[in-house]
Amino acid sequence: MPTRRTVRVAEVLRKELAARMNHSIDLEGLLITISSVELPPDMRQAFIFVSTLNPELDQKRAIELLNRNRKEWQSSIGRRLGLKFTPQLIFRFDKAVERGDRIMHILTQLELEKEQAAKKKGNAD
Repeated sequence: MPTRRTVRVAEVLRKELAARMNHSIDLEGLLITISSVELPPDMRQAFIFVSTLNPELDQKRAIELLNRNRKEWQSSIGRRLGLKFTPQLIFRFDKAVERGDRIMHILTQLELEKEQAAKKKGNAD
């Protein structure tokens, strides 16, 4: 269960990291967004879940680009936050968007099948 402090620190991390990502030349035009930030109670690591709206961008490539800048961002955020320990930034790709798309596709298919079954039943009568 996250504490108020971890929630506050996670939100500040998200905002600070988003600002740094926005100014990164490596990420220019890639449409990478931070979905969420999760911190364990000891706040030694920060799990940064990212997603992209760019279907051509490979997930592995996106994480590589983020990791390339990780240490620089980590140190600048650490100086800005003034915490005893700066959380280690760990980037992970958020699969929630993909899962949502898949669910929407399944629901659409079910609706089409339902309509087709209703038409067949209407024709049979």
